[in-house]
Amino acid sequence: MRFREGLAVAIGGAVGTLARVGALEATEHLHWGELLATFVVNALGAFGLAFVASRGLPEFAPWVYQGVTVGFLGSYTTFSAIALITTSEWGVIGIGYLVLTLVMGVVMVLAGRWLGRASGKKATT
Repeated sequence: MRFREGLAVAIGGAVGTLARVGALEATEHLHWGELLATFVVNALGAFGLAFVASRGLPEFAPWVYQGVTVGFLGSYTTFSAIALITTSEWGVIGIGYLVLTLVMGVVMVLAGRWLGRASGKKATT
């Protein structure tokens, strides 16, 4: 990895992490706010990654693509939070949350891929 790509991934990762923390803080006053924030963040992240991967970012340099996909979206979404919620919530809620998250993730990937392809651009990276 070149320095420019590494720096883009680091900056994107910092911004993605801050965005995820912001979502958690915005919902902390809600009942099950952490579950809601994690669910929404992961659904949006799945959509965003599928959109960018299928459309590409042809108008930007490859290091920007890495910063957005690996950096921002990689740190914005979090599998570890899903695993923690699934194992720490009471049986049906934990398993239901896992299933709902996985199903919504697949739906959002399909929607993002469809929209990315429909935008008329082809992935370049």
